[in-house]
Amino acid sequence: MIEVRNQAALFLAVAAALGAAALGCASDPEPPSACPPDGLTASGACAGVPAGALCGGDFCAEGVACAEVIEVSSDAALSSAAAAAAPGACVALGPGAYGPVVLPPGVSLLGRGAGSVSVASVSIAAGDRAVLRGITVGAGGVQVAGGARARIEAVRVLGSASDGVTLGPGASLDVAASAIEGSARYGLSAFDAGRVTVARSIITGSGGPGLWAQCAGGCDCEAPVELDVEDVILRDNKLVGVSLVGARAAMSAVEVSGNGLRGFDPSGGVSASACATLDATALRIADNSGFGLLIDGASASLGGGGEGFEVSGSHPGVWIQNTTAEQTVELRDGVVERNRAIGLGMSGEARGIIIIGMRVADTLADSTAVVVDGNLSQEVVGDGVSWQERAQAAISGLLLSGNGLTSANPSVSPSRRASVLIDGGVGLDSSLADVTLQDGDEAAGIVQQRLPEGGVSPLRGAGVPPLRITQDVLFSVPVAPAIPAAPGDP
Repeated sequence: MIEVRNQAALFLAVAAALGAAALGCASDPEPPSACPPDGLTASGACAGVPAGALCGGDFCAEGVACAEVIEVSSDAALSSAAAAAAPGACVALGPGAYGPVVLPPGVSLLGRGAGSVSVASVSIAAGDRAVLRGITVGAGGVQVAGGARARIEAVRVLGSASDGVTLGPGASLDVAASAIEGSARYGLSAFDAGRVTVARSIITGSGGPGLWAQCAGGCDCEAPVELDVEDVILRDNKLVGVSLVGARAAMSAVEVSGNGLRGFDPSGGVSASACATLDATALRIADNSGFGLLIDGASASLGGGGEGFEVSGSHPGVWIQNTTAEQTVELRDGVVERNRAIGLGMSGEARGIIIIGMRVADTLADSTAVVVDGNLSQEVVGDGVSWQERAQAAISGLLLSGNGLTSANPSVSPSRRASVLIDGGVGLDSSLADVTLQDGDEAAGIVQQRLPEGGVSPLRGAGVPPLRITQDVLFSVPVAPAIPAAPGDP
């Protein structure tokens, strides 16, 4: 059955109220009053699909600017309605299960709630103002064509056989109060896309990365993907939770956690590479089988404003490498604790590193790849800071506590090496100020080994313990983590 209701007058009134910036929905729905514990974000907001129906009737189009509303209650009627709909029309689905849907430019698809309406897949054509709301999308996932501007709201994308949500080149998408669960490959992929916002949503259980934003041009990208992520949980994805390759991202109150092994390969938390830019506050990265935060040839600003950030339970915790003088990495008010092998690493002649007010604590001794006499090996390591390859950093207000005193594996003895291990010389203008060693770190101390004649030591300001400086090799040098590679077919 198809029923058409003309809403031209309503469309004009709502469009005027929304303004040019809206993609078709008047406002984000308020979070439900009851939220499961696993749906609370770092700010305490509730992420995920709202429980229950979005309205009292079988067809829900309220709050969306529709030129007309086409009510559909059968699979056959959906195919014909979608094919005939004009830009600005809304296809409203009654409760039930439907097959694949191909939406023409600017046509919206609306259900009464993800618990009562499902479709096999959704393809959104290039055009403006398409809204996908209040449904569950199955194994075919959601494809947003290149050049489209669309919105996904109160939608569950469940068990996609490939990517949960895919954006074509130049596409822009707002995702709000939604969940992308159990995708075989990417949860959300945005290669050469335009602007992407994700708010109060969950991406979990992907067989590959949770969220991947990439500009093919990398450092030569003329129009980077613009990514804005707020009150979002990315959990139990594989390879990496978030990867930014030549993209610009702002993240607030985001959790990236629980990324386990992919086969035998570890999965990281957040990676920024190829001249990407990451600005983040209240970012929580926890319990990943691979690195927590990797900055490689990219710019980053984390913490500050009293909100800070946290990296814990990862291997290693934070690693910064290959940055240039133009790629500042500033970490403020960070807590880096209970990571494995290394709390904080710096390498690859990185430049422009600024660390202010950070705590690196309780790094667990664990087996990791190291270089011994120029050869790769495995060794148990539990260093607070690993400073390598003439990296340049200005560090102030660093607290190191309890590093290397406990093992990640009860069958392996802890490794008491150095609280801070500097291998070789550091970059010019490197400095240390207000460094506190406690709870065992004062005995391990700050060690600078393999310092050649004419090599550079960091300038020591007030409140810095003495450095133990030697030309000898005292300890093996941990190997930096690798940048994740984009996965192919699932």
